[in-house]
Order: sequence, then structure tokens, then C-alpha cells
Amino acid sequence: MKKNYFTLIILMAGLLFTACEDVVDVGLPSSEPRLVVDASINWHKGDSGNWQLVKLTTSTNYYATEIPAVQGANVYIRSQSGNFYEFTEIGPDSPGFYACENFQPVIGETYTLHIGYDDNHYAATETLMPVPDLQYAEQTEDGFLEGQQVIRAYFDDPPGIENYYMHGFFRDEKGPQYAVFDDNFTDGNNSNTVRIFDNLRRGELLNIRLFGISERYFDYMSKIFTTTSEGNIGPFQVAPAQLRGNIINVNNPDNYAYGYFRLSEVSSLEYIVQ
Repeated sequence: MKKNYFTLIILMAGLLFTACEDVVDVGLPSSEPRLVVDASINWHKGDSGNWQLVKLTTSTNYYATEIPAVQGANVYIRSQSGNFYEFTEIGPDSPGFYACENFQPVIGETYTLHIGYDDNHYAATETLMPVPDLQYAEQTEDGFLEGQQVIRAYFDDPPGIENYYMHGFFRDEKGPQYAVFDDNFTDGNNSNTVRIFDNLRRGELLNIRLFGISERYFDYMSKIFTTTSEGNIGPFQVAPAQLRGNIINVNNPDNYAYGYFRLSEVSSLEYIVQ
């Protein structure tokens, strides 16, 4: 069945121009650093969901090889029902990471993230979205090119509801591969999430994860995936300003932050490559 897929391709290509002994310096625009928020609250099925992390950094220029971590911020989440969850800085060994050990995830509950940093108050509100169980995975060789392996993981899409999903395929010693999709053409049916590989090894372990996401996050990630696949941002940059997420600066809107506050139930499945 037809699906709306947006896949992420990160292009990390360097340009080297030489002419005799002349060096050409490729100038790129730079801007003032902004807060970058990685606040993905994931509630894995079968887990309490009490332990959660928020990562804070600042944006940097194209050529930077290190991402500056944000220390000394005040981070907490408040639920619509009034519960308060403080995120404390882990320490010097993990700069920029803030942890909570008593978070209580509730499907359908609305949560607001608050961040106090550098005399600014940032906030974002989202709802914890459910996800169906991944049932099983299968492997075929019907890719676009000879030798490609196709992995599909199946689940039952809940009927009568507009559902939005993100999948992640995790491999040892390789970064995860994500995509977002909806149930526009598969509502209420047994559906699947799919990924094409050209370098799988027999016996390799894949961890497949399915995330329930909001429509707004679906739109946000779709635009980011499209932009990065076109090579418009560098490997150490955040998304351009027009792709801002749901995090606002309450007291100074012009000094906005990058990133997104997301809450997802997560279903996981392991598959051994045949």
C-alpha cells in the first residue's frame, strides 16, 4: 500500500579547491549561538518511563567540530494534571544532560517543558502519543537495486484515528536511521514500517522502534528530512530558522530556540538478519 515517507539522508561532503599554492577559503554565513533543545520523552512499552533525559547545547557554525554544552540551566516539566518533574544536571562527566528519575508518563496527557537559561524562559507544550505493538519483522530482496535487503516490521493501525509515526532502525556501530509516516492510506489495517539496506550482514542484530508522534512533530520532521536530503545544512548545524520547532522564548520571542519537545510511547522489536 502507498505510504507517505520522508527519509533522512545526511550529506557530509567536503569541498577542497587548490590551484598551485593558492588556498580558496569558502566563506559561510554565521549567526549568534542559540539554545538547542533535545527533549524527547520516550516511554518504552513494558518500562516505567521514570528515567528521562533532556540535552541542552547551543548552535554553532558549519566548521565547528565540537557542540557547546549548556550548563547551569533550570529544567522542569509540568503536566496538565499538575505534577512537577525536575530535571537535574548530571554533572561534569556528561555536560549538557539533565535527568529526571520520577517522571510519570500518561498516554494522552499534556506536558509543558520549561527551561530557564541565560535570563531567558523557554517553554513548549506537547501530548504523549500512543503507539501500537510491533508484531514481527520479515526480510525480502525486493529493493530497487540488486542485492538490496528490505526489512518490514508489522503492526495493526488503530481504526478511525489519524495516526502519525516515526520509525528508527538501530544497528551496532552505526547511527540510527529514521523516517516519519502517517496512516492516510492504511487506516485501521495491518500495516508495516519499511527500510531498504544494501550492506546488511547475515546474523546482524537490528533493533526496530516505532514511535507514536503528533501531527505537528510529523510536519516538523518531514520538513527537516526534506531540507537535509537536499544538502542545505551542514553536518554540525541545526535546522534553519524557518524550521523552528515548538519551543518558544516566553520573555524574548526574537531569541528563539531550536529543537523540539516530543513525547512518545515506543514499541521495540529485535530482528536477526538472515
